[in-house]
Order: sequence, then C-alpha cells, then structure tokens
Amino acid sequence: MSELPPDLVRLRTLETYLRLQLGTVQERIVELEDGPGSETDPATAWALQLLPSPAGASPRGYLHRETCFIRSGRPLSREEAQNVLTMPGVTACDACGAANSLRRPGRA
Repeated sequence: MSELPPDLVRLRTLETYLRLQLGTVQERIVELEDGPGSETDPATAWALQLLPSPAGASPRGYLHRETCFIRSGRPLSREEAQNVLTMPGVTACDACGAANSLRRPGRA
C-alpha cells in the first residue's frame, strides 16, 4: 500500500478492516488444511456488523450471534469474536446475548 490515510481515525478504520480480512484468510487456510466437512457450526458462530460512521468519527459496530435476527456482517469464529469485542466502539448485541455466549462455551 503506497498511500496511507494521514489521520489516526482513518488509520484505525483501515487497521480494523485489515484484521478482519486477515481473519478471513486464516479461517480459509484452516478449512483447506482440515479438509471437507470442517465448516463452522452456525450455532457457535458470531458476526460483526459495522455501522456507518461520519467522517472523522471512530468506527462503530455490533457483535451478533450468527443466528440473531438483527445479524448482518462477516461471520467470525469464537476467538475472533472475543478479540473484536475488546475493540473500542464495538458493542455486543443484547437481543441475542452475544457476550454471554462467549463467556460460556457451547451455550447460546
């Protein structure tokens, strides 16, 4: 990348985007290494919904269970969801209890 944004807000947004893309690539590598039938069970997956932010504002988002009726965004593994939830501006959805499901493995 030859040109980077000059301000911290856009650099943080770019950083978040690149982390998510790296996670997607890593998941695909694991899928290919594990072979067929190793796809994530929807009952144990999460999704990150990125919200539009005004220019100069920090990025915002909501973490949902993949089965949430509000859900939109990219699917995440448990580890990714836990990492995303520590990011500033990301909130767990109360409707589906995304944060609760991360605290108790195997339960919704």
